[in-house]
Amino acid sequence: MRRRMFPFCLILSAVLWGCGRDGGDLTKEVSVPEVQQAEQAEEDENETDISGEQPASAAVENVPGTVLGEEEVILMAEGEPVSVSYSRIQGMEGFTIAYDPAAFTLEASEQELCFYADAYGADSETPVFVKISETEGISTESLIERYVADSNEECTVEEVTIGEGEYPASWISYSEGTDNKSRTCDLYVFRYNEKLYTVQMDCFVEAYEGLGAAQESILSTLRFDEG
Repeated sequence: MRRRMFPFCLILSAVLWGCGRDGGDLTKEVSVPEVQQAEQAEEDENETDISGEQPASAAVENVPGTVLGEEEVILMAEGEPVSVSYSRIQGMEGFTIAYDPAAFTLEASEQELCFYADAYGADSETPVFVKISETEGISTESLIERYVADSNEECTVEEVTIGEGEYPASWISYSEGTDNKSRTCDLYVFRYNEKLYTVQMDCFVEAYEGLGAAQESILSTLRFDEG
């Protein structure tokens, strides 16, 4: 069963990179002399040149799940704009994505990110989640065929675009029934820089109007580093 378009959509994302929660006092004097800062920067640069490794701070920033900054996201709920604070995090292999930490719990590994809706988390009978994973050793077409076959349901398959960069993807959508507890599933399969990704969104009919929209808002913030 094809899923309905949601009335709750992302319309603006203002990135507030590197902002602390209190903003700090801009009039305070620098506590470390500038010459010491320059010397430290030179030492860090020399360490990178000698070892060929990134400084520890840079290495931490590349770990999936690391919070990179906050964004004020304006969403439309029942025709009214609502401001929500999203956290932008590091994903796998050069992409970032943002989510509402007040509504979702993040689980991250080197190959997978999973955002569980707090109201129906991983321990629920029917969890609601957005899962982003890498797949190796299979073509896009074969992966789509496998998902359709494994669903044992009538699937909708369409070509769409996703994320901030409007990346081309194949969308597979199906539902296991029409009652309130029936599971619904959206799968997005796409390639970027020769890597194959799958985004899986599981929900159920009773929660779809609200949580389905929140799931889609996470996907809409997907951003690859194109530099």
